[in-house]
Amino acid sequence: MGKTLVPDAAALHLAEIHTEGETVVLVATATGTTACCPVCGQASSHVHSRYRRTVADLPWQGLAARLDLQVRRWRCANPVCARQIFTERLPTVVAPYARRTARLARVVEALALALGGEGGARLLATLGIPLNPDTLLNCIRRAARPAPPTPRVVGIDDWSWRRGHRFGTIIVDLERHAVVDLLPDRAGDSAVAWLKQRPQITTIARDRAGVYAEAAAQGAPQATQVADRWHLLHNLAEVLEEFLLHQRAALREAARDAASPAGEAISPHDPGPLTPNRPRLGQERLEEASRWRHERLVEQYEAIRRLHAADADVADIARRVGASRRTVYRYRNLAEPPERKRPHRPRRQRLLTPYEPYLLRRWQEGCHNGMRLYREICGQGYAHGASNVMRFVGQLRRDEAAGQPAGAGARAKAARVPSARRARQGGAGAVGPARGGALPAPPKRSAPGAAGVPGPPADS
Repeated sequence: MGKTLVPDAAALHLAEIHTEGETVVLVATATGTTACCPVCGQASSHVHSRYRRTVADLPWQGLAARLDLQVRRWRCANPVCARQIFTERLPTVVAPYARRTARLARVVEALALALGGEGGARLLATLGIPLNPDTLLNCIRRAARPAPPTPRVVGIDDWSWRRGHRFGTIIVDLERHAVVDLLPDRAGDSAVAWLKQRPQITTIARDRAGVYAEAAAQGAPQATQVADRWHLLHNLAEVLEEFLLHQRAALREAARDAASPAGEAISPHDPGPLTPNRPRLGQERLEEASRWRHERLVEQYEAIRRLHAADADVADIARRVGASRRTVYRYRNLAEPPERKRPHRPRRQRLLTPYEPYLLRRWQEGCHNGMRLYREICGQGYAHGASNVMRFVGQLRRDEAAGQPAGAGARAKAARVPSARRARQGGAGAVGPARGGALPAPPKRSAPGAAGVPGPPADS
């Protein structure tokens, strides 16, 4: 019976088994005749005294087990040893100063590494080993970590110690799928120093940033640099999305052909898409891309609301939808889907804007020859074609034919209706007249030769 119940039958003799409440107690004594001093290593056979040591052992069918050890104190046979009296060591049974047997400690450590603190404590409680979750965490911290093998294929990228504030560099062993090291910053010098210490690296996977490319070339010139899988898929998705946005007409046509019954001929009088080969204007492309992205946001919003209504966890929602937790928190509190953000293209200054006051003044002085006006502003630095001047002169002629002041049509086109937000902020006067308001006053006429306004040629 003693060989099956005590941790080491060669070192212990089982003397008694009894129960105390819901605990099984095993009383055992050490069988060794000599012991070695832990300081000098001298063997001794002189017993000084005996004492009782209590340690926890593996449970019996859900009942806690306790091992009461009757061990001895020994006198050191070395007269010059600093420790004259030492306690008996049983390395195969229990470690020095430990409160659990070696076999129980191995079970606790394995469950702690597998399940963590809270989960491991719950399972151990059902097995009859009540332990605090913090005890399991301490076991994890004390566990000996095996030395990792030297990495050959590594991935390097930046990551944030604190999002938006402090960034570092993460290095991963791609063969073992384990983090190798964390560098304190994302500067190239740190990565170069780390790579130089490991000349056995043969392959480096990185993003397309130039910092890590230079670091890999300097720190590991023998390694082959490749683009990592995530950035390849991410860049492919961006390019594919941009390409499909430009092929919406072809996609709609293909979908219509697929939806039509088999064998049905397309009418030759079908107008089809208007001017399919004509390139779209930039603003139209931006509007189409904005509408498509808004559709994706609405689908994401509906999925988040549906999962939230089903009492799903925020982390699980973010993982399933593919969004950040901040987005999940924001969308679950919105009563309606997010509004579409219309693309804004900054208004560019017209080429003739610096010369319009001079052209208006010359027009009012009676010079209505477009080419003559073009030659005059070319002498003032205008370096573009005459077609802009001809269009401006044509607008002046149309204004006079309609009985309007010269330049009224050009100013009406240049006037900008303020947005609702700017109107609420009182900034309408800074950006243009409000709808139905008066147009800005024409530029003040200056005398010929005044500062900043050149006078007409002498032969005009």
